[in-house]
This record gives sequence, structure tokens and C-alpha cells, in this order.
Amino acid sequence: MLEERDVRIRCVEEGDLDFVYSCASERVRGAYQGFRFETWTTLLRAYEEDGLWNADGGLLLIEAHNDAVGLVHVDFVREGLVRVGMVLLPDSRGRGIGSLALRLLCRYLTDNYPIVRIEADTDTENDAAHRMLEQVGFVFEGTLRRYRYHHGAYRDYDLYSYLPGEDV
Repeated sequence: MLEERDVRIRCVEEGDLDFVYSCASERVRGAYQGFRFETWTTLLRAYEEDGLWNADGGLLLIEAHNDAVGLVHVDFVREGLVRVGMVLLPDSRGRGIGSLALRLLCRYLTDNYPIVRIEADTDTENDAAHRMLEQVGFVFEGTLRRYRYHHGAYRDYDLYSYLPGEDV
């Protein structure tokens, strides 16, 4: 478990599965993240297989003040490269929870794995995500054109990176 102040990142437990399932909704994902229907059976099967975490990464739960407020996705792409993503409940955005959670995650990853690069991407119009990434120490690298399809169109995404040794 990773914890600082009232923010905690931890592995998903069986009692969290309803929350995890709710995070796939369009209401939670919002305007900048894709939405697709996932079945309860698919989620349960994945949890039973590996607890939603394995050597390739997976999902971790974000808590603030002991309440589940979001999820972070970690993908160990190849040796030294990790991609991260986050979704927060709408009423938990803009309160510094995402920044603190991302900072905790980056510290953990760089302290415990031979990481040379952490990447994150976000819709080019998601100004709040841009601010959060930059606040944590991620650097804008460029725009990935027509990178993701959601809300009826291919969208451009901005790529950010964090290299260990830079302040997080």
C-alpha cells in the first residue's frame, strides 16, 4: 500500500469490484476517456485469475479519506518502460488527489523497478490532466494524431513522460 496524507493506492480487493465496475461508466470516464461496456462476468473472471494485478501490471485502487475515488492503470510495456493512466470520480477531480496519487505511484515504480521511463497520454483538450501531469514532473513530448477512438471520433492525444532523476 502506498500512502501519503489522506490518499492511498492499494491492490483491488473483492469488496471493491462494484466500484471498479462503476468506473467503466461514461459518467465516470467523462468526455476525455473512451467508454465501452464491460460485463460483470468479465471483471469477476479477471479478478479471480490474478486479482487484477500481475507481472504485466493491472489496476490499483485510489482512496481518499478511506473512500474509493478512482483507479490507476499500470502497464509494464517492456523492460524499463511503464505506461500509466488514471480515472477519478467526477467529485474527486480538481482537489489534488490525482496529483498526489500519481506522485506516489511514480516514486514506488522508480524505487522498486528498473524504470527508465514512465509515460502517460491524455486527450489534447484535457487541460486538467495536462496541468496534473506537469505538476507531478511529466514533460510534454508531442501529439499523437488520431490516437484513440472515443465519443464517435478519432482523437488526438498528448504524450507525456517522466524520467527518473527528475523531481517527482
